[in-house]
Amino acid sequence: MIRSQRFYRYLLSYILLTVISLLIMSGVVYKQFLSTLRSEVEHSTINSLDQFRLAIDQRILEMDRMAMQISSNAQLKPFKATSHGYGPYEAIEELKQYLSTNMFISDIIIHYNGRNPEQLYAASGTYDVDLFFEDIFQFKNWDQNEFVKMSNTLNAPLMRPMDTVQYNHIVNERYATYSVPLIASSDTPYGVVMFLIHESAFEKLATSVLGEYNGTLYVLDHQGTVLYEYTKGNHVSGLLNATLGTIRSHNGAWNITSLEHNKDHYTTVKHDSDRRGYSYVAVMPSDQIMHKVNQARLLFNLTAAVIFLVGVILAIALSVHNYKPLQKLIGVISNQNQAVQRSSGTSRAKDELDFISNAVVQMAKENEGLIHQLHRQAIVLRDQVLLSLITGKFKSREEWEDNLQFSSLRMDGPHFAVLLFLIDNYQTFRRDNSDSMQDHLKSSLIKILEELSEEGGRGFGVELIDGRSIVFLFNLYEGYNKDEVLHDFAMKTKQILQQYFRFTVTIGIGSIGSDITSISQSFIEASHAARYRLIKGGDQVIFYCDIEQDSARERWYPVETVEQLIRAIRQGDSKAVVEAVHKAFGQITEKKMPIDAAEFICFDIVNNSAKTLIELDIDLDEVTNEALERLFVPHLETIEELERLVTDICCNVCRFVASKKESKNVVLLNQLKDYIHDQYTNQSISLESIAKHFGISPSYATRFFKDHTGDSLMRYIDGMRMDQAKQLLTTTDLKLKDILDEVGYVDSTNFIRKFKKNEGVTPIQYRNIMNSDI
Repeated sequence: MIRSQRFYRYLLSYILLTVISLLIMSGVVYKQFLSTLRSEVEHSTINSLDQFRLAIDQRILEMDRMAMQISSNAQLKPFKATSHGYGPYEAIEELKQYLSTNMFISDIIIHYNGRNPEQLYAASGTYDVDLFFEDIFQFKNWDQNEFVKMSNTLNAPLMRPMDTVQYNHIVNERYATYSVPLIASSDTPYGVVMFLIHESAFEKLATSVLGEYNGTLYVLDHQGTVLYEYTKGNHVSGLLNATLGTIRSHNGAWNITSLEHNKDHYTTVKHDSDRRGYSYVAVMPSDQIMHKVNQARLLFNLTAAVIFLVGVILAIALSVHNYKPLQKLIGVISNQNQAVQRSSGTSRAKDELDFISNAVVQMAKENEGLIHQLHRQAIVLRDQVLLSLITGKFKSREEWEDNLQFSSLRMDGPHFAVLLFLIDNYQTFRRDNSDSMQDHLKSSLIKILEELSEEGGRGFGVELIDGRSIVFLFNLYEGYNKDEVLHDFAMKTKQILQQYFRFTVTIGIGSIGSDITSISQSFIEASHAARYRLIKGGDQVIFYCDIEQDSARERWYPVETVEQLIRAIRQGDSKAVVEAVHKAFGQITEKKMPIDAAEFICFDIVNNSAKTLIELDIDLDEVTNEALERLFVPHLETIEELERLVTDICCNVCRFVASKKESKNVVLLNQLKDYIHDQYTNQSISLESIAKHFGISPSYATRFFKDHTGDSLMRYIDGMRMDQAKQLLTTTDLKLKDILDEVGYVDSTNFIRKFKKNEGVTPIQYRNIMNSDI
């Protein structure tokens, strides 16, 4: 027999814990469990019904929007659709386009009022009204006369109840119709668009409402008419009237109530819709719900009794089991460490745990310093091995395994992938956080990544030397070597960052490999993918396999847009600068260019802008100079950031250029342009003749024009002649000599030299190239 106070404390605590647990279950959980179970079943039905309501309301909203689009579609106007020729065919094609965007609708039919003969235009074809209702879609409770009357009088959307339709005199099916008046600018309906909705479209949405229970689902309009009915199990006669009576007797908003019909009790759930005043009602036998509750009550009572008996047995077993190691440990400590027993100043018989705690405290103090030192060294070694593995310093698996045994890295999976996490807005990140906080946030992110990776393998992260990125090696188990696994992992990381952190990351993902030698290649791919942040923006997940396609795209350069930008800077036109910069950088994104080409174009835009500023010989202020220096810093993260900086600099220069213009005489500028437009084909036009015409000096004329346009007078004239020559080359068969006479050139050699300098080819080559592209 055990004679220890500690043993009996164990036994008493375990028994007491069992009793308290059962009391809590009986006093609190038991009462709440049954009601909660019933409530959960009811609320589950409420939620399912609400989802059904939202789905139907959304489909109605889509049909309303589609009707509005149809009313404004020029191809579907009455005069267009009913005209002879291609009008009806184009109308059918338009309706097919609308039908293809909505799987809820079986067909779309348009009827125009006041047309003779009465015609229907549908996505499936054109029909006479009589043919449609008598032979194609023969409704059981609706005919062509009622339809025409409805079309002429309808001024608001109308849903007809589900009706039996004999299709082509062969198949009986059920359809509902939703009709919307077509209203022109005069607010007078000129026709109606009717949407045919097959019963199966409603049924797909309705099956999830009742779930595993039998019952009936109704969709009612504001007058209580049943638009749609879905029954699972046996149909109950008279249940509809009883349900409608219950709805009328419960005025106001309510969600759930009970009704009695033929001595059976039913649970009724209702949701009202603000759209068209529809009501959605689900009716289920109440005994289905109570059956589960009664089963749960019996199971609960049996479980409580079993738990008590098992708890007492476990209490005895655990007390013995836990005390024996304690007793053995006391003996070991007493034999191996007599000094600890003497320094504690306590007797073994007093309390075993006090004796052990004193011994543990002394050993902990002696080993604490060593543990901290080993821990720091282990982290450093782990990071070094990981970086060596990622950067490809280990050339074979044997070399890697030799180094792995000295680190805490364990890689049991056969597949590997590398992900690179770039911190977005890094300058803001550094400004808002101290150095210690930055280290804490990065280490927290690494821990989160390693924990998330456990779902599909094992992962290890390390910060790179640049401080703005974290590289993560994902060792994937068999069966998890899929891009979808990496995508889900990246999206979960973004979700956690969005919820708990104040910064975002761009994630580059390399390919999955099956050998350690592929790890360094995956790292290179992840780094290359992350560079696409420049084009795609921050807070993105970018796969290397997705950007490989961009590398094969045709190279392109925005020559005309850059020229427009330079011209706008010279003219001091801030508005044109903003448009040109936005267009240049926007085209880079739209073209989905390879990253190296995009970076080259961005650099060239910046270089051309800076070159233009130097040519203007402008003394920039300190703020603009600092911004200009930032353009050549390689850590600008996104095109949006680069576009904003270039725009600000160029606009500041434009304001400076505008302030230096010698004259604001807009009238004179317009007169000069009008005169040049009239006379540029005159071979005798010159700077002197223009100045003489306006009574000003040639030097003032050219300086005034250049200040306002960025080009000298003669260069402006030459540009107009060159544009006209290109137009004639591509649109006429005139000889080169005749073209020179038309545009005002005298020297053909000089013209060909200028043309080749501007276009890179001779005029004849230009004509051949342009004609071959047509």
